[in-house]
Amino acid sequence: MSLSPLAQGFADKPHRGPGDVALYRAEVDRIAAGESYYVVASEELRQRGYPTRSAFNWRTPLPMWLIGNLPHPVWGKVLLGGLAVVALLMSFPFLVREGGLGVSLVGMLLLIGALLPCWLGELYVMPMLWAGALLTISVAALGSGRTKLGVASGIAALFMRDLAGPYCVFQGAYALWQRRWREAALWTAGLAAYAVYFAWHVWNVMALQTPDATAHEDGWVRFGGLAFLVSLAQMNGFLLTLPQWVSAIYLPLAMLGLASWSSDTGRRTALVTLLFLVLFAVVGQPINQYWGSLIAPLLCLGAARSPWALRDLWLAARATQSRGSATVKMVGESSGGQIAS
Repeated sequence: MSLSPLAQGFADKPHRGPGDVALYRAEVDRIAAGESYYVVASEELRQRGYPTRSAFNWRTPLPMWLIGNLPHPVWGKVLLGGLAVVALLMSFPFLVREGGLGVSLVGMLLLIGALLPCWLGELYVMPMLWAGALLTISVAALGSGRTKLGVASGIAALFMRDLAGPYCVFQGAYALWQRRWREAALWTAGLAAYAVYFAWHVWNVMALQTPDATAHEDGWVRFGGLAFLVSLAQMNGFLLTLPQWVSAIYLPLAMLGLASWSSDTGRRTALVTLLFLVLFAVVGQPINQYWGSLIAPLLCLGAARSPWALRDLWLAARATQSRGSATVKMVGESSGGQIAS
């Protein structure tokens, strides 16, 4: 545990130079000028010292292609910002139905922090932000009974960033378990379409591989554990301004709130968030703190419920203590009566 992600090593390291934002912006600009995505990505990745041996080091083309083919790249910021607004507008009535006005107000405040990067600077070129906004829409839509929109948003998140895969697979499996055949079929169709898309992506990447292609020295399986998870939880506009020990408190509170969410939507959200945390406790490098942008909205939904979950725990503990005291008193009185007789 640390007071900042940099002290623990779970933040971008200086040797990464300008970083991913500069890389993606360069790709977008060259695509806007008429160049092919894969040729551009190959050249930019190698020139900037990124590993290229694994296809997972190459972003799938949709985000950069989409932004690069807009009338001006800045429209990408407008589009992503619009998605974030839609996510907020859909989340408010959804949270009111699930937890009441108090939960909704707290949740909206936290969600603003989670989605804040969507409106900042040139971060709109980061595919993870698109995926995070789309997953928020998906959760709100599924929780509101809008199945088609929920599935479409979830699959769209996957096409924007492959790390949304666990969410889509889980939601499809959950729908199948609940015998929601239509929803399960929609998830299956979307996942099948993505499998074809990703296979095409890998084929294009392999065609551009060179003998000197490099890979990450330590691989993706790093067992970062709790320290890495706390750094991911910090990927909220508000938490990033605070010491990391605040995020170390925030994360278990968010999980407590999710655990207390007893509706069908609550169980789905809690389980898929837990799935992400288990996976990220094993997989993820110190430079991947930004992955937290994907799950930040999910944690907000749990954290919003945590004050009421803590209240319920306190009341339950008090009630248990009262019952225990009453039982001891009754036993004592009974024993006293027997001695007197």
